[in-house]
Amino acid sequence: MIKIPAQYYSWNAELFIKHLQVFGFTLLAVSMLYLVAANWFMLPQTVQLGIPQVLLLLSAICSLLVVKHDFLVQCLHTICGLMIGLSLAVIGQIYQTGADSYLLFLIWSVLLLPWLYRHNIGIFLLLCIVSQIALFLFFKQTFWGDQYPELFLVCIHLFALIQFYFCIQYYPKLRYLFLVWFAILSIWHMVRFLYDGQGILYFICSFLLLGISLSYYYKNKDTLCSALSAVALGVTFTLIIVKSVGSLFKNNEILELFFIALIVFVWFALITYLLIKFIPHSRFNAIPLAVGAWISGAFFASLMLTFWGNFSLIMGVVFVIIAAYVLKFKRSDQMQYSLFLRQLAYCIWIAGQIAVIFHTVDLMDQIFPIILFQLGMLILSYFLRLHWFFVFIQILGLYATGFVHILGIHSYWSRTSFIENFVYLVLWNYVFYFLILAIKLIKPDEYQRSLLLAVLVVILYSMGLYTLLGKYELVRIEHIAIFTYGLPILWFILFIFLHIQNQFNILAKLILATFAALLIFYGYFDIFICLAVISWALQRQDKLIYAFALISFSLILWFIYYSLDVSFLMKSFSIFISGIMLLLLTFSLSKFKNKQEFST
Repeated sequence: MIKIPAQYYSWNAELFIKHLQVFGFTLLAVSMLYLVAANWFMLPQTVQLGIPQVLLLLSAICSLLVVKHDFLVQCLHTICGLMIGLSLAVIGQIYQTGADSYLLFLIWSVLLLPWLYRHNIGIFLLLCIVSQIALFLFFKQTFWGDQYPELFLVCIHLFALIQFYFCIQYYPKLRYLFLVWFAILSIWHMVRFLYDGQGILYFICSFLLLGISLSYYYKNKDTLCSALSAVALGVTFTLIIVKSVGSLFKNNEILELFFIALIVFVWFALITYLLIKFIPHSRFNAIPLAVGAWISGAFFASLMLTFWGNFSLIMGVVFVIIAAYVLKFKRSDQMQYSLFLRQLAYCIWIAGQIAVIFHTVDLMDQIFPIILFQLGMLILSYFLRLHWFFVFIQILGLYATGFVHILGIHSYWSRTSFIENFVYLVLWNYVFYFLILAIKLIKPDEYQRSLLLAVLVVILYSMGLYTLLGKYELVRIEHIAIFTYGLPILWFILFIFLHIQNQFNILAKLILATFAALLIFYGYFDIFICLAVISWALQRQDKLIYAFALISFSLILWFIYYSLDVSFLMKSFSIFISGIMLLLLTFSLSKFKNKQEFST
């Protein structure tokens, strides 16, 4: 058996212990939420009114008297802000006030303002969202929106700029979210201008916010945000390219797709050139060219899939070979390939790979050869040492082809066969789950990120599928317990012995085993795997995996809420006990860690 050092999943690190404590309290809160939600309409109106206000009061008291850490204080104040909105919603529901929705969000926005007496990024973000919704609903629910659409457009953008000003002054960490919001507004208004026949004001507004953000970030030498602003502007202008080329070649779709792909790539290459010229020595200047490569690759793939028939299969193989050759020598000292060629190689690789997959399935009517082909693409990407995100895409492609093969979509669509295939889906999922146990073997280290990110996507997809279709019919399948219980138990045992057996004392191991047993019994073991990924992210200080793992943890709890396999009472009880186990585990780990430090 391979012995893997514990530092890959460090569960006794102080930072992870703090996270376990937060997760424990989160599970306790979620269990109460499930219990209240299940019995909401059976509660007396006074109790319904009192619940959010009591939670608001308790959160405020805890932030003042119990919690001293600034981060936890901000979290509690954000909960207070959410409870204010929930209180207003309950009042409107019980008393049927008949007021327009924008009034609720307007009052909520006003009541959030006093909570900004101290720096609080959560309250500020909540205020920005709620106030924007209030402004939007005001114009939609009154005559102002119909009679003065231009005023609506101006107010939305002006208000966004005001919020952006306060963001860069006091909460600069939120600037990326504002860039996303600006990009959504810009793309939406460009679509309205091009395809809905809206006036020139929509065209101007589609470039206004992103133009201002680009100017500001360029002036303040924020190279990443400058590049992202340029990318968003490029995507917005791409809509004009698509519209113009489509009108020019409306009778020839082959030329239309070809020239769209070509012009889009040249357009983003021009953006990259300008960034290099005006912001030299920035490592983020490659972002626009990479985005352009992926967009043009999608158009090339559409062209090859739609019009070239079986010839696309040959061209797809040729494209992959050319791309592999270019990417193989991109690190060579003798051949200094430009950034343009590298991104072009990624572009034609994707186009060629999609063409090969599509036309192979069309010719052979089988998925299994595609699994072998996709596995070959993953191995080739690994040995060529391609970018970690490209390897991540190849891993997802391998999972997707295996999933399609399991469903057997070309053979049968009956529900009985579909349900039985869940067994094979569980096995296929655990192929990827078991890989993260041998994460030490994955070199270079950046490919560990590729695998862990893919595992999180697999977890979310599986949980979503189980929530949509339900797992209660699986009990009809013989020996299903071997898969639903046996595989998680095996994974847990291997994880303990390979990674964290020396990090715990006996008491902590018993608590952890009880926690895992609860998750396995009720079908929530994905939570445990998610915690393992978070421990890796904290150990390696990988912010991307950390953020996505937290999002995954939240979505898992959301999926559990909508799952019909377990009653709300049992959900609440099991999650409550799980939260207690996590808190006991953090207490035991803290004591064990302090004892070790004292003995040394």
